Amino acid sequence: PAHEKAFASNCAGTSVGKIPINDLGAGTYQGQQGGLYPGSSNLRPASHDRDLDRVGRVMLLDAQGQPDALNGRIVLMSVGMSNTTQEFSTFKPKADADPLKNSSLIIVDAAQGGQDAATISNPNAAYWTNVDQKLAAAGVTPAQVQAVWLKEARAGPTEAFPGDATILRDQLRSIVQIIHSRYPNTRSVYLSSRTYAGYATSSLNPEPYAYQSAFSAKWLIEEQLTGSPAVNFDPLRGPVMAPWLAWGSYLWADGLTPRSDGLTWECTDFVTTDGTHPSTSGRNKVADALLAFFKSDPTTIPWFVDCALPDPGTFAAAPEVHGVRLGVPQAGSVEVSWESLDPVVGPSAVYDVVSGLVSELRADAGFSRASCLVTNLADTPTVDARPGPGLGEAFYYLVRGSNSCGTGTYGDSSLTPDPRDLLDAGTPSCP
Repeated sequence: PAHEKAFASNCAGTSVGKIPINDLGAGTYQGQQGGLYPGSSNLRPASHDRDLDRVGRVMLLDAQGQPDALNGRIVLMSVGMSNTTQEFSTFKPKADADPLKNSSLIIVDAAQGGQDAATISNPNAAYWTNVDQKLAAAGVTPAQVQAVWLKEARAGPTEAFPGDATILRDQLRSIVQIIHSRYPNTRSVYLSSRTYAGYATSSLNPEPYAYQSAFSAKWLIEEQLTGSPAVNFDPLRGPVMAPWLAWGSYLWADGLTPRSDGLTWECTDFVTTDGTHPSTSGRNKVADALLAFFKSDPTTIPWFVDCALPDPGTFAAAPEVHGVRLGVPQAGSVEVSWESLDPVVGPSAVYDVVSGLVSELRADAGFSRASCLVTNLADTPTVDARPGPGLGEAFYYLVRGSNSCGTGTYGDSSLTPDPRDLLDAGTPSCP
């Protein structure tokens, strides 16, 4: 946050007596529900992850934003203020040095000092031009940005809660809309709120505003989860206005009072001049939390972590194949095509295709009579030249991918048990 006169940090401010929102459980803060997600939960709804996989898979993109499995790049960038750039610039070398990091992932620190939420929520702010310049300096383009870490705050808030948090929520909403507009291939934005500010001696963003900023992120994410058109990410639900939103690392703990996971903030984690900006130890604490998050979250593992370091043609396990389509290129044959997984997992993916009669599928309530049409196919499409089914009959087709990180799935019917489970397990086998 921004420029003003400050004094030495207040190392006596070891606690402000507030409960981190991820420890509130069924409790409330001034009438507001805790938990990172709705229902006082810290768990992201599984349906939200499934929706991201359906509409927003990260993939290797060229400079124009087109899939490029051989030379494409994935860009993760930061957006935010001084604390954000100080923390993310510490995270970047740690991540780049991590042996498990995907070599096609380019990390760009696009945050900047003095750029609070009010400033960058303006789409015409000079900040956004500076972001583009930082991308260019890293050798990538706005069209290659696909993931963002967003951490913002307001400089000098004075309003009573929830007014202060509501204003920040509205500014964060504008920011994620700008991110979608300027970087249209951004699939996901991971939000973090402020760290502890009990040692602060300036009015920049002290407690309780640092603590309360978590509600701004929480409420914005809840807007998306409850279907607000203003932050819609799903083209099936209307115009897309924002990327998919979720929590990144939640960073607030009550000073020296350990959070349930052990997190604390010491006075030495902040610079002595204002008790607000992170010191080297504070920067490392956030950087380590970010690295742990990106290496473990189910939505980031596929593009952040390389699952097959010895295999240059693979960096992620094959997910469910999307977009299976049938065509008739010529009489007596059927072309089966699908969305290639190569940009999503690397160019070494191969495919198995099974087929059978719809009547047998109905009679068996499963795929026990499916047959292997083709196996270890290099890429889409394939042609089925078998004689057509009899009158009143039809063929079905299922496709799965595999690579050196494992064998994918033929899909999920959402039934329990799923009729495709046996097929996935190799009954009948293909190959």
